[in-house]
Amino acid sequence: MRTARDERLHELTLAYMEKDILGKKWLWTFLLLMGVIILMTVFDSVLFSLLFPAVFLVSNIRYQIKKRQILESYIGEERAVRQWRFWIIYQIILYTIFVILMVATMDRPFWQMWLSLMLILIPLYAVCEWMFKKLQLRDDPDFVSDQEVHKNV
Repeated sequence: MRTARDERLHELTLAYMEKDILGKKWLWTFLLLMGVIILMTVFDSVLFSLLFPAVFLVSNIRYQIKKRQILESYIGEERAVRQWRFWIIYQIILYTIFVILMVATMDRPFWQMWLSLMLILIPLYAVCEWMFKKLQLRDDPDFVSDQEVHKNV
């Protein structure tokens, strides 16, 4: 007998696998990243590296839309939209901070630039994920995180 949480995890896993079928996701992501690297080389500008997070966001958006549709049937449209908005907002915040840090550290050596990015973005991402899970668990006892879905694949 499946619980509501197990059923939701199963549906989200199928949606994630559908998005990633035949390795197309990694192939398109790889091609987009190669395009960004080519732009960086041709125009000799580090600013094109600002497109890296955008590439990953675009590659994940299809799954997030499907996830929202699945969640609407379990927790209702209002809660699903609230989760969706929170996810979008914290992605935008992380991307904006990435852009600001990238522009502010462009004149430094490459390793210092990436070290400063990681020292700021990794804890910020962890805090955002923790807040997201905490808020969702408060509203939804059967909450399934994206990490759980990924582990289930």
